[in-house]
Amino acid sequence: MIIKSLQWPGAVTVSKGGKYANIYMGYGLKHLDTPWNPISPPNVIPDPDAKIEKPEPTPLTPPPDPTEPLTEKENLDNPEGEGE
Repeated sequence: MIIKSLQWPGAVTVSKGGKYANIYMGYGLKHLDTPWNPISPPNVIPDPDAKIEKPEPTPLTPPPDPTEPLTEKENLDNPEGEGE
């Protein structure tokens, strides 16, 4: 004897001589009166515009000299030249 489920398409029970076996080979969805169609995903957002590349500073040119040297008090307040 073979029994098929109308509620769960893919569910089958087979019986013979007092022994039975159940098997399910479906999509895990109940039978609906209306067909189930998933909605499509939203459109992919386009990549942003490319940034304008700027030239890299070259180590071949030395940095500009400071216009006036730091005073001794400024050197003690800022020993590593931080915050310039």
